[in-house]
Amino acid sequence: MKIFVTGGTGFIGSHLVKSLIKDNYDVTVYDNFSTSKDNLKSNIKNSADLIKGDIRDFDFIVDSLKGSECVIHLAAKISVQESISNPSETFDVNVNGTKNLLDACKKNNVSKFITTSTAAVYGRCDRLPISEDHPLQPISPYGQSKLEMENMLKSYSKKHNLDSIILRPFNVYGRSQSKEYAGVISKFIENIQQNKPLVIYGDGSFTRDFVHIDDVVTAFTLSISHIQAKRAETYNIATGQKTSINSIAKMMLDISGKELDIIYKPSKEGDIPHSQADITKAKKELEYFPKINLQNGLKDLLDQISE
Repeated sequence: MKIFVTGGTGFIGSHLVKSLIKDNYDVTVYDNFSTSKDNLKSNIKNSADLIKGDIRDFDFIVDSLKGSECVIHLAAKISVQESISNPSETFDVNVNGTKNLLDACKKNNVSKFITTSTAAVYGRCDRLPISEDHPLQPISPYGQSKLEMENMLKSYSKKHNLDSIILRPFNVYGRSQSKEYAGVISKFIENIQQNKPLVIYGDGSFTRDFVHIDDVVTAFTLSISHIQAKRAETYNIATGQKTSINSIAKMMLDISGKELDIIYKPSKEGDIPHSQADITKAKKELEYFPKINLQNGLKDLLDQISE
């Protein structure tokens, strides 16, 4: 199968592309390289077709997509803070860019479409854990842009009989995480590496559902084999476990063996207090079962420091 991956040199994309190549898929990566690292591009370019392009360039993406059978759409503006300062750019890429891609799929008779949304579409939650039918009430322009993208895909899929899946990853972490995608774990690692105090925004009681990049990649590969007749079905991709930011900080300091201070600063605008996924639907319909626990995932990351 020939798979067309937008954003394929970013954090999630680069890990996914390597996995797809290993599974003998014919992969084309379409990326503007705005958030990728040079080493990721060099690792991919020898095994996949690499095209530099923007998803907002309709004519070019139509031409680039020729011959593809499945699209995995990862290209997006993903920073909450950037979406607050420049919402029009976030909506242009995440909504209009996706519309371009869907229209290009129609022109090229692409029959399968998998994309990432985000747990940010849920906003402040009425109940935990969060299932896919929880009210969608995003509190940031980023979350709102992803919700509009979801709704557009649902409408398009039903109208054009497009097999499609939407994955809503929670807090993804792992090796080679770009600054654009950096979450609290990667920021803690940077400070531990530099022997600087860890910085926590808020009192540290906020909770997150941290999921390792390898489990996220598995969710994508499972989606390819379970996409038949699905019309923009949504799935939470996480572990189903919540961990406080204070606990993460303590765990990482314990693993590193370093005694560093923790500095508390005011919470950031747009931050969601608590997050924990219900992954029952993904387990049942995609056969998705996360395998990497947080302790082992963090140890693997911190081992980078001594390499």
